[in-house]
Amino acid sequence: MLTPAQIRNSLAALGYSYSRTQPNLIGIRTALNVPNVFNDLLVAVFTQPAQPKGLNLSDRQLFLNAFGYVGKNGLPLKVDGLAGTNTDYAQAAYEASVGTERLKAWPMTTDPGAYYLEHPLAGGCAVLKPGQYKGAYILGFHQSKPDHPALVQHGGPVTIYRDNDRDNLAEETSSQENGYFGINIHRSQKEGATPVIANWSAGCQVFQRRDHHAQLLALCEQYRATSGNKFTYTLLRERELIRA
Repeated sequence: MLTPAQIRNSLAALGYSYSRTQPNLIGIRTALNVPNVFNDLLVAVFTQPAQPKGLNLSDRQLFLNAFGYVGKNGLPLKVDGLAGTNTDYAQAAYEASVGTERLKAWPMTTDPGAYYLEHPLAGGCAVLKPGQYKGAYILGFHQSKPDHPALVQHGGPVTIYRDNDRDNLAEETSSQENGYFGINIHRSQKEGATPVIANWSAGCQVFQRRDHHAQLLALCEQYRATSGNKFTYTLLRERELIRA
């Protein structure tokens, strides 16, 4: 099981920065190169901040949900302003972890789907190169669609491989480009778990489930003001993880 220390040490070994004040957003690309499968991870590691003082109960429930605390029933809290067992349970979990490093992880893909690998856009299908992209992402909307909130690549350039051999495997090639390509971090279908990547990614980092992606966005929203709405994304190969 991944731990905050493992992520922190892995970044340090590669010479990457690690933030104590903002969420560290880490993509982990599996060594198992299977086409069209959501077999990668998005990991968020952060030091749990304290609740702002003076929150009413509804705002406290919103805060607890944003940081991934759940009720005794294992579900996010109902934001109803009513005290109860589930809110008490989540609050107790928060109080036990405030000031400590925490880790949340969700399934996603860091590779494009088979459709765009087999039918690449001009120059070849984009495959994000592992690396650290400081401040490259902001809270916004994928393809400017108001019903598709996402982390969008507006804050800085990224580097991509161009895969143009038209097979269904994403590969690190000798052809590389650095710039703005709209390599966003977004959801797939609106309901349930998307079974295959297909045409959901032409190079973007895509979540298998909308509710998981919403959890990431809710977490980032807590840091919008203090980060200036700029978030760093680091993509690691699985083999670059230091074993615990």
